[in-house]
Amino acid sequence: MGLHPLEFSDCYLDSPKFRERIRAHELELEKTNRFIKELQKDGKNLFAATKNIIAAQRKFAQSLSDFKFEYIGDAKTDDEKCIDESLHEFSVFLKNLEDQREIMVSVKNRLQ
Repeated sequence: MGLHPLEFSDCYLDSPKFRERIRAHELELEKTNRFIKELQKDGKNLFAATKNIIAAQRKFAQSLSDFKFEYIGDAKTDDEKCIDESLHEFSVFLKNLEDQREIMVSVKNRLQ
C-alpha cells in the first residue's frame, strides 16, 4: 500500500487522520533522504575504488609490456614467441580496458 494523498482542503480541518497522513509522508521523505545520502556515499566510494583499480591495472599492463622473455640458445622457440605475443596482447587489452573505464569515470565527473 502506498501513501494516502494529502488533500489541501483537509489541512483546514486539521484532523488526527490528516496529521497521521502528514507524519507518514514525513517518515517516507526522511527514509528517502537517508537512502539518497547512502547512495551518494556508496557512489563516491565506488568511483574512488575505480580510480585505484585503473592505476593498479595500468601499472600491471605496463609491467606486462616491459617484460622481456629471456630465451636459451640462439633464437626464441615458437612457445617463447607465443608467450611474448600473448603477454603483449594482454597488456594492450588491459590498457584499452582502462582507457574505457577512465572515460566512464570522466563522464561521471562532468555530471557533477
